[in-house]
Amino acid sequence: MSRVEEELRAAFARHEALTPAVGPVRDRIDFAWVRVRRRRAKRRVIGAAAAVLLAGAALPVVSASWRHGGQPEVSDAAVLSGQSAAAAPVTGPVDVLLIGSDRRVGSATALADTVMLLHVPADRGAAWMVSFPRDGLVTIPGRGTIRLNASLALGGPDLVAKTVTTLTGVKPDATVTVDFTALRAVTEAVGGVRMCLEQAIPAGFGRRGFAAGCQPIDGDDVTALLRARYGLERGAYDRDRINQQFLRALADRVTAGGAVPDASTMQRLLAQAKDGIRVDGDMTRLLQVVEALGSPRLAGISEQTFHSQVTDDHWQGERIYPTVGKELYQAIRDDKLAAWAAANPDYVSR
Repeated sequence: MSRVEEELRAAFARHEALTPAVGPVRDRIDFAWVRVRRRRAKRRVIGAAAAVLLAGAALPVVSASWRHGGQPEVSDAAVLSGQSAAAAPVTGPVDVLLIGSDRRVGSATALADTVMLLHVPADRGAAWMVSFPRDGLVTIPGRGTIRLNASLALGGPDLVAKTVTTLTGVKPDATVTVDFTALRAVTEAVGGVRMCLEQAIPAGFGRRGFAAGCQPIDGDDVTALLRARYGLERGAYDRDRINQQFLRALADRVTAGGAVPDASTMQRLLAQAKDGIRVDGDMTRLLQVVEALGSPRLAGISEQTFHSQVTDDHWQGERIYPTVGKELYQAIRDDKLAAWAAANPDYVSR
């Protein structure tokens, strides 16, 4: 054996003595990997809750025991491991119908206080909130021409979706119905939001008022803020814009760095809202889109001018986008809403 070989053998022997046992090292590696996966899972829970709550669907992300609208149960473990998104990636635009219900405790029916179509373009850029006035006259399938808000009481979220499809030609991929109890709980879960109101909101109907300007909004303020329309310059049209502004503020708050409670706190607080959120539609598709969005930018589209329909001196309701509706709905169907908005800036709020 040469001198070089002897030195190599001696070096290997010295290092072999210093090498730790395989078992403990493997355990440390496994533990570190579990911690990494937990951190990723936690970020995914919070990120998904942040974006999906814009569509009112935060709860299926953090709960394995609730069922919504007859949908298959969404497993917490499956969502966190990415198994729920194992289907083919969603590449086209996605439309989610958002319904704000005025459901009261003990009441079997509710009107649609807010109806909004959330359009997420194929490029996953800014998502668009298109509001439809609650008092807008629409053709409700099987019911005739009635105000839009009645569709929820007449046939639930499914009839609201069919009504919006009849109006726009857009068939929602999912429908999310949220009441004020759920919105209060979600607002509390994120520690409140901050909004800058363009006009003062007078008190009335037992609800508090709000001064114009920037101010914090907490869970107790949500109902008074989102239901306000009397005393506003453009009534329910201004309320639609306030609702859009609230959702933007909520999105900003939830997706802001360091602003979100930890996953367990989020789950505990959102659990209070479980009876106030219902999701109908393709949940896997919705979650895939949420993951692709990251921190969503939300822009709003709403009517600006009253278009009342009066018969025999009696107000019947409002006409919905009578001057731009055809082009607006076509832009949604063709996924060209950004171009439409650029050509019609008076209808847009950001």
